[in-house]
Amino acid sequence: MGEKSFHRALDRQFGLSDNRFASRKGVEIPADVRQLGFGKVGVMVIDLSLTGFRMRCMTRLSYEKPVFMTLPSFAALESKICWNNEDLYGCQFETTLYPAVFDHIVTRYPSLKEGSF
Repeated sequence: MGEKSFHRALDRQFGLSDNRFASRKGVEIPADVRQLGFGKVGVMVIDLSLTGFRMRCMTRLSYEKPVFMTLPSFAALESKICWNNEDLYGCQFETTLYPAVFDHIVTRYPSLKEGSF
């Protein structure tokens, strides 16, 4: 199974395709995440919506603690982990992004091209 097919299967498994609160955009943003009591960890945000994000993180994170994700030039955004599969994590923002902020982020960072997922 290719990586793109794997992501689609994950979407179906976690109900992300049919019941999304907000549409998502493919992005490629190096960011940092932090959980209380731990240091910063580098991650790659691979998609973003008004209500959350999906990231690739090589460090195991805990469901019990909030995640604070920091994009370059932005304040930390508090989120909760909704699911993970190996090094992929799906997170929901505690406070929905403003549409203008979302548009600024996805305009500033390149979208993933079809097939590069």
